[in-house]
Amino acid sequence: MKPRSFVSCSRASLWPSEFQVYLALNSLVQTSAGPDNIPYWILKLGAPYLAEPISHIYRLSLTHSVVPHQWLLARVAPVAKQTKPTLPEHFRPISVTCILKRLFECLIVRRYIYPMLTDTSSCLFNDMQDQFAFRPTGSTTACIVAILKKITELLSYEPFVRLVALDFSKAFDTLRTSALFAKLANLPLDDLVYNWLLKFYTHRQHYTAFNGQVSTPLSINASVIQGSVPGPTSYSINASDLHPERKENSLFKYADDGFLVVPASADDSVDLEIDHISEWATKNNLRLNTGKSVDIIFTKKGCPSVLPQPHPNLRRVSEIKILGVYFTEKLEMSTHISTVESKCAQTLYALKLLRANGLSGQNLHVVCRSLLETRLSYACPSWAGFTTVEERGRLQKILNRAKRWGLNGGKDLPQFSKIVEEADASLFLKICRDEAHVLHSLLPDETSHTHNVRPRPHRFKLSCETTLQRKNFLSRMTFKNVY
Repeated sequence: MKPRSFVSCSRASLWPSEFQVYLALNSLVQTSAGPDNIPYWILKLGAPYLAEPISHIYRLSLTHSVVPHQWLLARVAPVAKQTKPTLPEHFRPISVTCILKRLFECLIVRRYIYPMLTDTSSCLFNDMQDQFAFRPTGSTTACIVAILKKITELLSYEPFVRLVALDFSKAFDTLRTSALFAKLANLPLDDLVYNWLLKFYTHRQHYTAFNGQVSTPLSINASVIQGSVPGPTSYSINASDLHPERKENSLFKYADDGFLVVPASADDSVDLEIDHISEWATKNNLRLNTGKSVDIIFTKKGCPSVLPQPHPNLRRVSEIKILGVYFTEKLEMSTHISTVESKCAQTLYALKLLRANGLSGQNLHVVCRSLLETRLSYACPSWAGFTTVEERGRLQKILNRAKRWGLNGGKDLPQFSKIVEEADASLFLKICRDEAHVLHSLLPDETSHTHNVRPRPHRFKLSCETTLQRKNFLSRMTFKNVY
């Protein structure tokens, strides 16, 4: 973990420009001030006057790989992970740093890091095809779509498929910096940026502010800094070399969440895969928490089979929550629909309270749509195809109830089917048009004709798939006229 030899500084002498910094300052939204106590509104209002000196500071910092001392200090704000936290581990340590440092991090990530993640010819792009977080086009929806596509494909010829949900303990806080920079050194990252990041990660201090009390600043030599801009992407890059040992198996990663998919024909490799992942975690100063990791066996409906015994270190479950969406061992959505109904009932009650306190008309309509549609449409392209007519009707009743109770501000609410159709079409178009999209490689092969045929809704081949396969998003969309 050594600095790279310096190259010519002429490349950084003009970046970032005064105009780029002005745009960044002018687009600031309300955010907490860092340890320097400079509020966001001063930077936003003074953008026309501050852009030039701040851009000069940024250029000097990058050119000489010097990070101002104030930028290396973070105020840790503990955020509860549970409703009633009682232990320190029940809090997530979010680092609040100086706003100017955060702006510079955004500029660096957009200019130097994201292009590596969207360049389809780069080795990093190929290595991160199984990572769906902290990258352009990545999302929980995309991750669930990819997982379900793999499971439904395997179930077309396998009697069962095992899914292991992996849990890493405090992954963002314990990641070894040397391991991260050993991997960054192999990437086509500008030397100036590499050296700046190295300086930023290896000379940090933080203190905790909680209930009006402030601790003494202490140096830290690990973690990717929860709350920093390059931190999440850095973790994803660090995990880019984690892949299954057997080619029959698949690993899907969303930040520090991992989902190992093992077909029945390779079920004997589960122990091998768990040991391999544990060894990788130890090498990177992480720990695979087998106590919180679970496994589930997915089978086709009406297809009885002899299921394998549970792994001795894993808890077997009959339903699983994948990034906020519940699935049963038969890929049914009953639990998820009930959960959505419960959350929407709370939303309707909150809307009634808002109306009783004077919210009405267009404002009530906007709040109603934003809250209900957010609940109903979360990751819906991934799971809507697995719902029954009765379950979709139950979700439509929520919108009907809001209208009947007058919570829509006197204006119509969209049908649930319309919400799903719009979300489906939007995601499918993005996948088709962007070769760097995380799901683009999962599209069917394209077809071509040398003779005139009627215009088709898309250019992909239609395969003869099972009923279960046609429920997953990509297969379902190839049979719909979306563009």
